[in-house]
Order: sequence, then structure tokens, then C-alpha cells
Amino acid sequence: MKIYFIRHAPTAANMSGTMAAGYENADITLLDKPDDWEERVGCHIPDEARKTIISSPTRRCLSTAKLLFDRYPDEVSNELGEFDCNGLGPRKFWEVTQAEFEALVPMRPSTMELRAKAILSELANNIKHENGADSFVAVSHGMVIRYLYHYINGNPRISAYEVINSKGFRFSNLDLLVVDTEQMCTEAYHWQDPVNHASI
Repeated sequence: MKIYFIRHAPTAANMSGTMAAGYENADITLLDKPDDWEERVGCHIPDEARKTIISSPTRRCLSTAKLLFDRYPDEVSNELGEFDCNGLGPRKFWEVTQAEFEALVPMRPSTMELRAKAILSELANNIKHENGADSFVAVSHGMVIRYLYHYINGNPRISAYEVINSKGFRFSNLDLLVVDTEQMCTEAYHWQDPVNHASI
């Protein structure tokens, strides 16, 4: 099975690098589908995969599905929700040290690994069983997708601090990660260069 993971479209919080209060209800800042998204990214998603869209339940992911595919997801899954970094409060993740981050967000690699396994096995198997699909689109979040990349590529012990700071793998809004769950390999396609928070 192939899963086509798309990171949701930009939000105001993405641009600032903060975990805004009430972020579960934050919406995307784009009003129209980018003219070049299909050419740069969408062209790598076959029609068969587009028949089934599953999403994180957050507003920004639901809105992204509507923006890109002109319809809301066929179903939502909490497994695709973002890792909980609310402990940061108004702090910007790229300004805190690893020790500060881990004191505020005590998330172990094992926690992220359990989520990855749930997405790649249980979620994928349920979709295939229910819809008979060999591929589908999943709209999710930056940390979740970046951790999946590391997990599949042999780095499951990476820290949450390293994942949120994009160590070893950058994945921006509206980028695509294609995951082959049988071969356990990935392909990444990028829409735009990542935001350089230090320059904002």
C-alpha cells in the first residue's frame, strides 16, 4: 500500500513558529489552491489514491483537503493528529534549547513510535479493508510526517526536539511524503522552501 501524506497548508502560527492558544481550531491562510501545487507536488498523486482522503480532525487539515481536492475528507482519524507540544505555551520552538523543550514537552521517542506503527499498520489496514484501496491520501501535520520519515528510514529514536526542528529532514506546508508500507521506503516532493524562522 502507498500512503500519500500531505502536510496541511500554512497557518499564522506556522509562520511565527509558536504554538498558538486554541491551535486545534486554527485555520489555513490560503484562500485559493496555489497555481503551481499540482505541477510541483500533486502530479505525484495518482487518481486512484485521490479516491480516499483521510485527515487529522483539526480544522487546518480539513480545510487543506477542501483546498487541494475540492472536497472534505472521506473520514478523519485522531492517529493523524499532531503531537502535543502545548507545553511550550507561547515559546517559539526554534528559540528554546533541547533541555528547555524536553522539560516543557516530555515526549519520548517511544510515544512517537507507537503512533507511527498505528498509522502504518492499523490505519492503513482499516482503509484497505473498508474501501479495498491500495493507496490513499492522508492530510496530517509536520511533526507526525517528519517522524514517520525518520521511523521508516531507520531512525526511530530521534527526539521530539530534533523532529520539530527538522533535523535531517525538512518538510514544509503542502509538501508530500509518499510512503510504501510494503517496501518501507519513502519519496518526498516539496512545494516551497521551508520558512526560515530565524529571519522573521
